[in-house]
Amino acid sequence: MQMSQQIQQVELSIDEAKKHIHRMNSLIKLSHNKEYEEIFLHGFFEEYAIQQVMLKGDPSQQSPDDQATIIRNIDSIAAVRFHLHAIIAQGRAAESALADHEEARDELLAEDVA
Repeated sequence: MQMSQQIQQVELSIDEAKKHIHRMNSLIKLSHNKEYEEIFLHGFFEEYAIQQVMLKGDPSQQSPDDQATIIRNIDSIAAVRFHLHAIIAQGRAAESALADHEEARDELLAEDVA
C-alpha cells in the first residue's frame, strides 16, 4: 500500500472516531436534558416498561396476539436501551483509538516527508 493510501486510510479512521465521539457526547448532553429524562428515562424506560410487564400478567391480555404484542413492546424497550448503550461504548472505544490514529498519521506524514 502506498504511503498516501495509508495516510488516507488513517485519516478516515480519525474521522470515523471523531463521529463516534461526537455522537456519544451528543447523547450524554441529551441525557442531561430535563425533558429527555422525563420522556425517555422515566416515561419510556421506567413507566412504559413497567406497564408492559404488568400487562403481560393481566388476565384480560392473555390471548396469543396480546401476549405477542406485549413481548414485542418489551423487546423494543430493550433494543432502544441497547442502542443507546452501544453509542456510549462506541464513543468510549473511539476516544481510546483516536490518539493512536493521530499518532500513526503523524508518523506516516513524517516518513513521507523524509
